[in-house]
Amino acid sequence: MAYEELDVADLRVNQANDRHGEVGSEDLAIAELFRLHDVQMRKLASDIIAEGAIYDAPLVMQSDDGYTVFDGNRRVTCAKLLASPARAPSVELRTYFEGLRAGGADRIPTRLTCQVENNRNTIDSILFRRHTGSQGGVGQLDWNDRAKLNFVERTGRGGAVNIAAEVERLLTEAERLPQEDMPWSTLTRLLSSEEFRNRVGVSTAGRRFQLTHEHGAVTDVLHRIASDLANQVVTLGHLWNNEGKRAYLNQLEAEGVLPSANERLEAPIEAGRAPRNPRRNQPRPQPPQTTFIPADAPNIQWIAAQQRIRAVWEELQSLTFRQHPNAISALMRILVELSVESYMNEHRLPEQDNLSRKVRVVSEHLRNRQIIDQAYYDELERIRQNDQLISIASMQRYIHSPDFAPLENELRTYWVRLGRFLIATLNR
Repeated sequence: MAYEELDVADLRVNQANDRHGEVGSEDLAIAELFRLHDVQMRKLASDIIAEGAIYDAPLVMQSDDGYTVFDGNRRVTCAKLLASPARAPSVELRTYFEGLRAGGADRIPTRLTCQVENNRNTIDSILFRRHTGSQGGVGQLDWNDRAKLNFVERTGRGGAVNIAAEVERLLTEAERLPQEDMPWSTLTRLLSSEEFRNRVGVSTAGRRFQLTHEHGAVTDVLHRIASDLANQVVTLGHLWNNEGKRAYLNQLEAEGVLPSANERLEAPIEAGRAPRNPRRNQPRPQPPQTTFIPADAPNIQWIAAQQRIRAVWEELQSLTFRQHPNAISALMRILVELSVESYMNEHRLPEQDNLSRKVRVVSEHLRNRQIIDQAYYDELERIRQNDQLISIASMQRYIHSPDFAPLENELRTYWVRLGRFLIATLNR
């Protein structure tokens, strides 16, 4: 642990702050902090001017163009805007910071004592132990449930299942564990969310470690991953963000290492606990799905530009078919369009004049990236083209027709057939 005095101009507001998830630039990260904590940010800026100092040392790590802030992004943001109000994300905020600066320009800190760490694992350990007590916005704000989830999904820490321990147990039982020590923290980061766990054939849904693909295929890929990590072919630095995780898993997929679709099990089984008598161990029938997006749907790695889509997604997780069928049908249509438009903007795909063509362009792009296979692409084409109950055309009629009322089973079927497409689109 080292403390250094650094120029505020050399500090970078974190674009992957767990308070809001990954965004595309420092300015967007600043805007997100004010969107989420406007009142507290103003109070903090006023306090900095009143005191003429920032007492809590930001936690930073050196990067290519300065120092990235991992804790203290609110403090650093306020210091930056006090020094340069023109960077404020709105005219109103610019006026507010110009007023603060006019009343105390000589009290604005230009250098801050920072805690500088060079080990990302240490940084996560520090973050995990902080964030208790907000002091009305002057101190650090408690992480809300969304921020905690972002942290758990990014790092894999704090979850109910020790994924690294379960993988090590599985490989030990299969006599496939590498001789070298496998770094648990790096493996935990790689398998930090269901998106990544499902690609290697495992799941922790329901707080249980389960196999979603055949045992041999899963142990093969986990043995390869464990060997790569143990021999430092892949390190924590390679898997620091979602882009790095996807790049590594895409590499394994290109090599044919990941489990294939025909190796998927009909239902997940607990590793090492397959039923001895299938007839006596039939799974209990599951209660019918009551919301359009089920509670056990894979988590989306949201970014700031998807906040409207995220709000629609979360409403569709709470509205019930029985009480809100019309609201669900309308929001479902909105979710599909916003999702494909977000994907098209991200990948700069050509504009299309209706929803059906947008779905086609996005599904083709997903297939070409090998995120969906040809069989699922063909199914999406049938949904897109056929004028049946489960089609893009019927989705349109839910919005515009006074007579075409949504039925509960039809809405359920939309998720069964389109859920995988939506998840792939939103995870970009």
